[in-house]
Amino acid sequence: MSLRFRLLISIALVLALTLLFGGYLIYWNALAKVDTEMTAALAVGVRTIQNATDDPEEAINPQRQLELLVEDFNGNRHLQAFLMDPVGVAVDRSSLLIPSNPAPDWFNRLLAREPNIVHIFLPAPFARYGSIMLTTDSHNEIAEVWSDFIITLAILLFFCSLVLTLVYFTLGHPLRLLHNTTVAFKRVGKGDYSPRITERGPRELMDLACNFNDMAKRLAEMESQNRDLETQLASVQEEERMDLARDLHDEIGPLLFAMNVDISALRAEDWSISTERTARRLDSISSAVSTIQSHVRSMLGRLRSAILLDLGLVHAVENLVEFWSARQSSVAIDIEIERESFGEKLDAIVYRMIQEALHNSLRHGKSTDVGVRVAHGDSGFLEVEVCDNGMGLANSSNDFGFGLRGMKERIESVGGSLIVGNRAAGGVSVRAKLPLTSAEDELTKEGVQ
Repeated sequence: MSLRFRLLISIALVLALTLLFGGYLIYWNALAKVDTEMTAALAVGVRTIQNATDDPEEAINPQRQLELLVEDFNGNRHLQAFLMDPVGVAVDRSSLLIPSNPAPDWFNRLLAREPNIVHIFLPAPFARYGSIMLTTDSHNEIAEVWSDFIITLAILLFFCSLVLTLVYFTLGHPLRLLHNTTVAFKRVGKGDYSPRITERGPRELMDLACNFNDMAKRLAEMESQNRDLETQLASVQEEERMDLARDLHDEIGPLLFAMNVDISALRAEDWSISTERTARRLDSISSAVSTIQSHVRSMLGRLRSAILLDLGLVHAVENLVEFWSARQSSVAIDIEIERESFGEKLDAIVYRMIQEALHNSLRHGKSTDVGVRVAHGDSGFLEVEVCDNGMGLANSSNDFGFGLRGMKERIESVGGSLIVGNRAAGGVSVRAKLPLTSAEDELTKEGVQ
């Protein structure tokens, strides 16, 4: 159901309740009005009869005078007069005014009141001809109320229709703008940052349109910057490859060729006797090998992860945490790493494991609290654990995805083990045990060198 339709339904319901309440008030006001008019008409009729019969001396023909008195009530809107003989039989009556626009029967039944009847006993000499009876009739008054009701109802209906029409057309532009904004958001969500919203209308909607257009413009600029960065990165990578290729060609190639020449010459030597020339060739080969090793180490250094070589494990993990905290400010990430380094090989594995576990926790687990711990465990193992309070794994079996599978392969390549599962308190725990023997040897060698 659209927002416009909901608003119109709500306003229509309010107006309908207003009409019902107004009709209720009109009904009770009409009842009071009918009662008041009937009472007042009856009082006037009684006073009229009393005034006409209060002077017996002027009654030359009392019977005729009474008949004329009854005829005086002809055409009365609310009263009908009856001339009653001494035994109580009506011998003459007046006629009521017939309403020109009578109310419907259901409306008459709704407002009709029991007629008020008054017997007026006359003084002598009128008494010997009988009495006069007055009865009220509310049909003309109800017809008048009906006319007022129709006018009031027409005004209310016109007002309600006008309100609904104004609401319908007033909401037209804002709702179209909201619809266009929704469509634009869908396109932006699919990576199309070209939609723009017309900035016109009420101030609030103009602010919405301006903010959306600014957002779309910035996203487009960021996408353009990302493309430029990707192009630049690809160019840098290509230059790096070209540098490596030139180094291999210019540095390693000649050395390998020289080694090949020396080896060919050595094959032609007489090995039964040791000559100075043989020793020089062997020294040349040894020097070439050392030079090649130096160049290879330099190339490998350029290919390694610079963040670990330059900063160390602790600072690398801290930078990783800062990266995610800037994007997930509501998530608390606590790190506890026992020492700066556990050896270059283990540092790389530990870093990649923490990187993948944090990525999974923050992207898929919807966590708000993540803990990272790296410390020595029992029996010469390094224990690494990343735990969170997120949604947990839908499938707690060891059916790993590509990221976890790669993590598991890295850990097992050094003789370690990986356990991934749901925590009893909620969330996921990623735990690894890595043997420290090779790492200690590596650190010892680094310290010696």
